[in-house]
Amino acid sequence: TMGPQRAADIIRDAMFRGADGGYLLSGREFAGSDTLATSYALSCALKKTAPDVIFAGRQAIDGDTAQVGPQIAEKLDLPQVTYVEEFHIEDNLKDITVKRQLEDGYELIGIKTPCMLTAIKELNEPRYMNMKGIFGEKNIKIWNAKDIEVDLNKVGLEASPTNVFRAFTPAPKAPGQVVAGDTENEQAKNLLVQLKGKHII
Repeated sequence: TMGPQRAADIIRDAMFRGADGGYLLSGREFAGSDTLATSYALSCALKKTAPDVIFAGRQAIDGDTAQVGPQIAEKLDLPQVTYVEEFHIEDNLKDITVKRQLEDGYELIGIKTPCMLTAIKELNEPRYMNMKGIFGEKNIKIWNAKDIEVDLNKVGLEASPTNVFRAFTPAPKAPGQVVAGDTENEQAKNLLVQLKGKHII
């Protein structure tokens, strides 16, 4: 993951659930990075670690863009499948069959490692936390821009073409209205009266 020092908490959480360790990209150089700059920095770190399969979340809970995973795959020239609901790795550890969720069903896709898969929540049920992971603090490696050999012109606020000018909570929607009437015809007439009264029709 990439972020300030406190972002190591998400790695600790993963270790409590069974992960062997993790990497945190942290430093002033990364501050203000948008999805383009973030995916570049993460792709540089992944070049060093060279994993067979990269799992990313479908989208972040703040920006909600669903861009970082696919952008990493593009930068590393890897095949990718998004919205992964289920997968199976063959005995040769090279071929993967992926079940990809669609709005009206799913599709089965064959893909070879190394590859990028972005996961939806249905993919797995997280393990219960095991506090033995707390003894693995040494397995969290913190890397700065120099450690992963990034081009400083491609990270940070200045390298980010996307700018957030304002963030806000949308106003709650007005409650729905029940149209009175004993029959469907009467309800339809009452609805028309209301719509005409509001100059909608």
